[in-house]
This record gives sequence, structure tokens and C-alpha cells, in this order.
Amino acid sequence: MKKIYLIAAVIALAAGVATYFFANELKTSKIVTGVDEATVLIAVDDIDEDTVLTKEMFQEVKLPVTAVSFGTVCNISDIIGCMTTDRILAGEQLMARKIVPVGEETGQSGGRLSYELANGMYAYTISVGIENGVSYFIKENDMVNIYDENSPSAEPILKNVPVLKVSDYASNKQQDSGAEIISYSVLTLALTKEQIPKLMQVENPDGSVDNTYRIVLVSHIEGHSLADDIAKASVPEERNLVPQTNYGMGEITTSPPVTE
Repeated sequence: MKKIYLIAAVIALAAGVATYFFANELKTSKIVTGVDEATVLIAVDDIDEDTVLTKEMFQEVKLPVTAVSFGTVCNISDIIGCMTTDRILAGEQLMARKIVPVGEETGQSGGRLSYELANGMYAYTISVGIENGVSYFIKENDMVNIYDENSPSAEPILKNVPVLKVSDYASNKQQDSGAEIISYSVLTLALTKEQIPKLMQVENPDGSVDNTYRIVLVSHIEGHSLADDIAKASVPEERNLVPQTNYGMGEITTSPPVTE
């Protein structure tokens, strides 16, 4: 009987040793081969809302394709200088819906006009009517020249000013649901710090609408050619946060994942 117990003990010990070495082998080498992997960005620490992103905030990690969340950003170069619209927790995969490029109209701003303003630009609203507002033909992203009719100069006081929004907040929210803005009493412009005083000098003290301002719509080709030149000079590289394809995983928002 003692021999049986001794043999059983030896077998149990051998089994335990074999299990230990097998588990250790799992930690040090890949048992399963041929699994597709994708490079994702993982937050190193918690990142608060309204934070401008830097490369140091994220670590590039390779995960099995099946472990990659829908809408994950893959390329670190695409997010440098973007701003967070929500808090990102340490260890979390970076999702495109939680960031927005600063100074670009992408539809991802969540109603925050400040996200669409480039560095050094300011939103400024003026009152207009049907006569001095180009009969309601001005649309978002148009360029306008602004004249002061009380000035003898034939030159505009401001040239090629971008129109950020047409009408007020409520009308713009309705436009998001499909209601087109067909009339407006205000325009919100993107101005530099130097342009703001020039426009304030010709405002009516009581804020009434008259023909003091004369808005002139600039040709799309002329206005946006200038805007493109400015953008190319100020933006060193193009970001790509627009979903392109799903690679079988949902919305992967940048270039194809790196496959091992």
C-alpha cells in the first residue's frame, strides 16, 4: 500500500512540474500563430476633456484584430494637436469620437464652436438684414468682404472674412435635423485679434440694423483659394480621422492596421 501512495505522489509531483513548465512556456512564447494583429493607441494616463493631445500621452500597442474596438484610431500622427471632447481613461483605446481636429469643420465638434476656431481666430457676430446681407444667399464657409458705407474709402474694411455660422444657435440646431436656414439676422465671422477693433469702430452703439455694414459675397474660387493657401502654410501635415473601411472590425479610422 505504501508503494501505491509513493507512486501516486511521484506522479502528482511530475504532473505539477509539467504544468509549471507549460504555463511558463505560455508566458514566454506564442503558442498560437497566424493571428492578425492591429496597432492601436492606448492612453498612458487619464486625459481630461478639452486637452490638446501630444505623442507622449499614448503608447502604440499591438492587439489581436478581434480585440480592437470599433472606431479606434491607429496612427499616432493623426491625433497630434487634436483636442479631446470627452475624458479618456488610462489604458483605454483611443476612439475617434472622443477627439476633434482643432480649427476644422468636421461635424465632430458636438456643438462647440470653439473647436472649429483655428489658433489665433475669434468668433464675432454682426447684425445684418436683407439688403446688406446679400439677400440671405450667404452660407456657412463662404468668404465675404465688409464695407463701411459711411466711409469715403472704396476699399473694404475687412477682406476675405470666413463665415462660421449663419443665423443663431437655435436655427443652426434645426438645420442639423434637416431644416434649411432661408433667412437670418446675424452672421458669425472668424476674425483675427487685429480685425475685431476695425469692425467695432463702425458698429451702431444701440446695435440696430441699418446699412452701415455692407456685406459683399466673395467668389468661392477666389475666397477659398486664399483660405487653402493659408491652411497649407499653417498646417504641417494632413490628418485623417475620417472612417475609410472596417477591416472586419467596424470603423477603423485611419490607414489599414499593421498585420503581423
